[in-house]
Amino acid sequence: VKNKIMQGNPINLLSTKTIADDLILPAEAHKIVIDTINFIETKPIDDITVREKIKQLANEKIVAIFTSVNAVDSVFLIANTKPSWKIFCTSGATKEALLNYVNEDAITDTAHNASALADKILENKKIDSCVFFCGNQRLNTLPDKLLKQNIILDEVIVYETNASPKKTDEIYNGILFFSPSAVESFFSVNKINDKTVLFSVGKTTTKAI
Repeated sequence: VKNKIMQGNPINLLSTKTIADDLILPAEAHKIVIDTINFIETKPIDDITVREKIKQLANEKIVAIFTSVNAVDSVFLIANTKPSWKIFCTSGATKEALLNYVNEDAITDTAHNASALADKILENKKIDSCVFFCGNQRLNTLPDKLLKQNIILDEVIVYETNASPKKTDEIYNGILFFSPSAVESFFSVNKINDKTVLFSVGKTTTKAI
């Protein structure tokens, strides 16, 4: 990458989801052009049962788990309050989203991924039940770990993820993937050549690739 920049050749990347301008603009200054195409679509579940469940839980003292920004926004836009929850969440964007709605001391612990987050929860021997706010395509990693240790897990599906495949004939130097769903959506209608470099956020996305 450095050699190409030094030679003045632009590097063309594709992000399979929308990313912030504060990442795209500095890249352009280094002759790295990032196109963004959303290969999945997410939307909150607007269901009376889900809304009532969230409002009920907002008045209870629970251990809440979040592993995505979509779940955070879906829950707190309905809850419309700062509940007295002990929150476990993945770090990075999910934690940052939570801090828009709760104080930092409400977040009991964080981890880089769902598997490590499950380990953090299991380290706390006083926890015997949790509420996992998630999407309809959540991975089994965290629930399986907790259930095997007899943790009672209430899964509340608050958003859904749907594939949104789009054909592209552009040849990119690299493609950025952020979820297994986006990988499946992209490759359902596209192929790559052997010179395209693929970037992944984690093990499950890498496995999907």
